[in-house]
Amino acid sequence: MFLFGRSFQVVGIDRKNGFRIMSFQELSSRGKGSKDTLVTTESIKVDICIFVFDIMFANGEQLLGFPLRTRRKYLKDLLCDEKPGYFEYAKEITIEADKACETCKDTLTKINAFLEDALRSSCEGIMVKTLDVDAGYSPSKRSDKWLKVKRDYVDGLNDTLDLVPIGAWHGNGRKAGWYSPFLMACYNPETEEYQSVCRVMSGFSDSFYIEMKEFFSGDKVLSKKPLYYRTAEKPDMWFCPQLVWEIRGAEFTVSPVHHAAIGLIHLSRGISIRFPRFIRRVSDRNPEECSTAADIVNLFHSQPRKKDVTAED
Repeated sequence: MFLFGRSFQVVGIDRKNGFRIMSFQELSSRGKGSKDTLVTTESIKVDICIFVFDIMFANGEQLLGFPLRTRRKYLKDLLCDEKPGYFEYAKEITIEADKACETCKDTLTKINAFLEDALRSSCEGIMVKTLDVDAGYSPSKRSDKWLKVKRDYVDGLNDTLDLVPIGAWHGNGRKAGWYSPFLMACYNPETEEYQSVCRVMSGFSDSFYIEMKEFFSGDKVLSKKPLYYRTAEKPDMWFCPQLVWEIRGAEFTVSPVHHAAIGLIHLSRGISIRFPRFIRRVSDRNPEECSTAADIVNLFHSQPRKKDVTAED
């Protein structure tokens, strides 16, 4: 007997076209059952592949404290061979300690090539992990032993928008007493609406949170959602359109919740961005001069990973 926990990823896969990895948007369209309905084999339109990358417990033994190199050996000793498009081990490269330095050009070339291959394969990026030293598994805990390198960290793949904060939620945990996340919107001059694009909660400093809590107070907080705000989100409070912030994301995707450019790409869905983060304040723009719905449509079409969007979905 063995137990994985959160050590594998279920990914949409196109088995008819070279096992192409599908986007999260395409995977999310896969039929889901409920207590009242079942998903039949015939109704499944999106195939899946399981990518295994780690193991935490095996044959009654907890492996959390074992280094990654040892856990990898456990994993491959326990499981069968790969079946492409159905069950695969996450692709990996190993850089040994004597080659792991920023002055080693061969190592940098190898890592950059691995990252570029991951992006070409429609992955969002790679994870860099320690292999032997301080290389245990820490469930549900951030660690500087695991570093994400995502699509939007690479030159040429940066998509930035100038968006307006139109609402926010009360923060939790360390952010209690502040606003986090913020609801961000673009402007559609054709309909004179602010249309939501995403929630953003990363890229802010503590001093910025304090400043924004002081700024969005009094008459800048609205008693209800304005008619010219278009979104399916329900933040704890609504703000007057006052500020413009530059936001960077990993990729554009179609959303049933956010209504940016709704009707321009899809009849009932808008466009959102994944993994948004705050870059800076844009002090030389008024809210109505922020990114427009048309701007977002153009960026959606120009992104490296093309999206197949069916208006009737």
